[in-house]
Amino acid sequence: MRVETALFRHGLIAHLIHHASRPDSGRLEAELRHLAAQPYVIPHSKRTRVSVASLRRYLRAYRQRGFEALLPKGRRDAGQPQAFDRAVLQQAIALREQQPGRTTPMLVEILKREGQIVNAHTLATHLRQAGKTRKLLDGQAVPTRRFEREHVNALWQSDASQGPWLPDPTRPAHARRTHLIAFIDDHSRLVPYGEFFFDEALPRLERVLKVAILRRGLPGAIYVDNGQIFNATQFRAACAALRIEVIFASPYHPQGKGKIEQFWHLVQESFYPEVAASQLTDLGLLNQSFWAWLERIYHARVHGETSQTPLERFIAGAETLRSADPETLRLAFQWRTKRTVTRQATLSLQGNVYSVDPAWSGQAIELRYDPFDLSQMEVYRDGLRLGTARLTITKRQHHLAVEHLVPESRTITAPAQIDFLKTLREEHDHALRQQLGGIHFSQLDPHPQSE
Repeated sequence: MRVETALFRHGLIAHLIHHASRPDSGRLEAELRHLAAQPYVIPHSKRTRVSVASLRRYLRAYRQRGFEALLPKGRRDAGQPQAFDRAVLQQAIALREQQPGRTTPMLVEILKREGQIVNAHTLATHLRQAGKTRKLLDGQAVPTRRFEREHVNALWQSDASQGPWLPDPTRPAHARRTHLIAFIDDHSRLVPYGEFFFDEALPRLERVLKVAILRRGLPGAIYVDNGQIFNATQFRAACAALRIEVIFASPYHPQGKGKIEQFWHLVQESFYPEVAASQLTDLGLLNQSFWAWLERIYHARVHGETSQTPLERFIAGAETLRSADPETLRLAFQWRTKRTVTRQATLSLQGNVYSVDPAWSGQAIELRYDPFDLSQMEVYRDGLRLGTARLTITKRQHHLAVEHLVPESRTITAPAQIDFLKTLREEHDHALRQQLGGIHFSQLDPHPQSE
């Protein structure tokens, strides 16, 4: 709940944080007053307004200490019910979907006769946030314009797409659909990273983003849909810690994701036929082939709109890149959970038992950890690291979310007469050995000066 509150605070000031340049004091004050005048659905609070002083404090704290500074301290209202009943909202949504022409006052009247008393303004706010306005449900066209960020890594778009069927590693006699998760740079159309998996899960998305950042630097913002993995609290907290703005696409209006959609179309048109021709049956080989196709074909092909190859355009703007070292990424992508230390100075997580400093007995602390390795557990409180927890009883080495991931297949691929993807893999391997076309992000300043 503390992370959700911090994410809400981050969302309030995100525009000011990620603005190209800091506004002057007069314009900043005007923007703060404008934000303070809006009603909000504040997580775990009955309040609907945020004062100018609070907004100013959030902005100053984030600029000084980053996302951790937005975590609330000393909360006492954890677990209390929210001001608006979710069941009532679902009922209102069903009524609006049944007849999109129903106004909010009409919904209030209908709910009143069902024994539900709600405020029309509050209901309208919740319906708008859920994408259930009359305009959206009526399918009215919203004017859109094609946009492009001016610099590389200013914005990445991301999505998941269904991939080819491969033998199911858990049931060899059956087939399982693969899923491709990828990011694309809005300015250059370069794909920082993408990978096929047998499932769409939060650890998969986190892996793709981490590798993309290590290979191509930090994006200023990412543009995604409202899918479950993109909306996960752990994922949004990691982005906030890395000063990456998360922008969600408007429901029912996918036009803003046009570049990633065009990339999916090209993958289906150019890559998947070669997968079928090569008779690939192994997930690892599928990914090797995809990466070879990406570097040797897609990144080397002149784009119709930019008149440059994605790699050429990306390299031309490389001076604006921000880099992140592996330790920074490790800390940002740690999962978080709250536990209360027992009188015996122990706590449990995923069936494992950990011992901590006896001085913390009876206190609520935050655990941060890698879901792939539960042997290492770091202890935090109010965003400050207190120490580590020592594993004393082991029941599980990985988080259940990791154990439920579908393993990779290890099926031998039958040879094809003409295997174009094999040729691409060999070319790509040779290019890597020769270190051609590489961008060494380790040479970039890992601690760029703030604006």
